Amino acid sequence: MPRIPTALLRKARAIDPFLPDLLAPCRDLHTAQKELRWLREHVEKVAKARRARGDTLAKGALLRQLVSQRARGKPLQYLLGTEFFGDLELTCRPGVLIPRQDTAASVTHLAKLVRAAQNLPSELRVLDLCTGTGCIPLLFRHEFTSARRDIPLRMIGIDISDESMDLANHNLRKVEKSTQSRGGMTDFAKADVLANPFADLAAGAPLPLKTVLNYKRWAPFWDILISNPPYISPSAYWKTTQRSVRMFEPKLALVPPKSNLDDTQQGDIFYPRLLKIANEVEAKVVLLEVADLEQALRVAHLAQKTETFDGVEIWRDEPDASTQPTTEGEFRIYGEGNARSVVCWRGAGASWLGKAGRPKALDANQHASEDSLIKDLSPSFHYSVINGNNVKALPKFKRRIASEWYSADADGIR
Repeated sequence: MPRIPTALLRKARAIDPFLPDLLAPCRDLHTAQKELRWLREHVEKVAKARRARGDTLAKGALLRQLVSQRARGKPLQYLLGTEFFGDLELTCRPGVLIPRQDTAASVTHLAKLVRAAQNLPSELRVLDLCTGTGCIPLLFRHEFTSARRDIPLRMIGIDISDESMDLANHNLRKVEKSTQSRGGMTDFAKADVLANPFADLAAGAPLPLKTVLNYKRWAPFWDILISNPPYISPSAYWKTTQRSVRMFEPKLALVPPKSNLDDTQQGDIFYPRLLKIANEVEAKVVLLEVADLEQALRVAHLAQKTETFDGVEIWRDEPDASTQPTTEGEFRIYGEGNARSVVCWRGAGASWLGKAGRPKALDANQHASEDSLIKDLSPSFHYSVINGNNVKALPKFKRRIASEWYSADADGIR
């Protein structure tokens, strides 16, 4: 990192004695001045809350402490305790990944496309995996319900982290108390997206996703699946992520768990599983966040090879930018900035995204008929017919299971 010029340090000190310390993380005087203003406003807010409780606060000491922590690289969002995600101001805490506006842009764009559709089901169901702060389902709900009150919305956010569950539920209560977002049902639950439901679980290990959905009597069928999973490879974590990210944000939310795969495959470890889940829950639209164009193309090819989707495309950081789409290989790329999301669709999902060839409207009773399959916790699932150890391309059949619902996750079954 380049050294800060002495002249700039002198200029900063002449303006305010705290500014030189903020130049290290901010790198320019204008940004340092903005951050110092926000920190002062935060101190005043804390002092006001303390006074309301009959307590006092040494504001100067608190400001020095905050500036010192920021100078060491601690993210401003953790110091202030909040971050905007789209139009929502959400609480941030150490131990949970800070929401990024790039992600918010994709979620907002998706919600705006879907809410304009005329053939939505009688209840729209959205499943968010690796939810973190709960930012994705909360923003999707905010954007969707601001324009569509006629369609009930059901949102579920899943994460493996206890800290994430606590914070997501806190943000849900915070948003519901405000005027920022109302309408729809939103829940959060702890589960392991990668866990094999057939494997023995270690003591205290999180339950597999399917087990949790079944235990809570939540529907197995979802219209939209969204995920911002850990996607940074071990080598990229040390080479490309900012020092403050490595020092202060949870590695669990950034780098997939260790495996025997090579470095590139290690970074992609969540995507085959997420695409498999999307197929199992019969999602009509899937949005998966990625790190860059190279990973986006790998994930797009994975999605294409599943032969599940009618279409696959890539969105950049600003997917709604009014620029002409480009093409990379077989895939259209929309928007401006870095490649950010891989978007897949099938069936009615095409018209929800404004694609050509609009299918007829979904039967309003579609979810009701699907849900009848899971009455009394004995859901039905589609299985490929198996002959010995080989999967035959024969017609699918349904099988009732009394206590759990599984798909073909066992070794050797695809």
